[in-house]
Amino acid sequence: MADSAFGVQKDVRAPWRAYLDELAPLRPDLHRYCVRLTGNAWEGEDLVQEALLRAFTQLGKLDADLAKLDHPRAYLARTATRLWIDAQRRRAREREILAGEAKAAERAERPADPTRAVEVRDAAGELLVRLAPRERAALLMKDVLDLSLEEAAAILQTSVAAVKSALQRGRGRLADAERSTPPVGPLPSRALVERFLAALVAKDLPALQAICSADLSVELVGGAEMDGFERARPFFEHAHFVLPALGFGANPRWELAEYLGEAVVLGFRTLDGVEGLNEIHRLEEEAGRLVRVRCYCFCPDTLRVVGEHLGLPALRKAYRSP
Repeated sequence: MADSAFGVQKDVRAPWRAYLDELAPLRPDLHRYCVRLTGNAWEGEDLVQEALLRAFTQLGKLDADLAKLDHPRAYLARTATRLWIDAQRRRAREREILAGEAKAAERAERPADPTRAVEVRDAAGELLVRLAPRERAALLMKDVLDLSLEEAAAILQTSVAAVKSALQRGRGRLADAERSTPPVGPLPSRALVERFLAALVAKDLPALQAICSADLSVELVGGAEMDGFERARPFFEHAHFVLPALGFGANPRWELAEYLGEAVVLGFRTLDGVEGLNEIHRLEEEAGRLVRVRCYCFCPDTLRVVGEHLGLPALRKAYRSP
């Protein structure tokens, strides 16, 4: 029966964890590359997670053709680059559709949303000051990952001459390593974030449930995902859990902060006598209710980037739950 396919969970759990542990030394460089590729820490972390998952699935698909996986660093860079370029192509098609709709609205002289045309023009202007996807990737492969011209050309499936040309055009046009752009999409209201923070601090589960939508989704980024408040209840219940031996430090506390214009909840703990940033909660809102919580706890590189931006030390964390 098809249902039995999920019976392999126990068989794949250990290999997945071993895979993450083995790749831990490569994660900082991969994260730095993905953050600069995407433009901000959140999308960079998402791209890292997608690349890791995509590469892991290939392990179960390939038989004799293992040559591609002999060099994990280059393979992960290639995987992340292809995922990002594909996403850019989808976004470009979406922009073309929006631009066509805006032009049609202007011709019809019925601007149902007068800001749309402006937004489309702004988006187009933003594209003009950035490099084309492959040029951007080529530059970052050289400057962030320190790959050779030949390695970058092989990953991008282009010539060394084309990579050299991209470097000549692009060097100096990208911002500094930690430059970040605001996330795309609607941001949660500060009032909702404050209510979430107050309920979390007070261990008030009824108050948390009251602000959650029926289709709430909670994600421990890079780990488990839970749908619905009841399934996510252990996540909220264990927020105050302390066990230093497993990395859950003492004196948990939370505070509201603003990062790139977005209200987020920062969690702090004390580990080995040092207090630092332990997790970040990002919230998504619809119709005044909480529809998604994304917790960046086992994402040490993202914690570091956000912490440095806010002038806060981040705890040294593992890349997965123990």
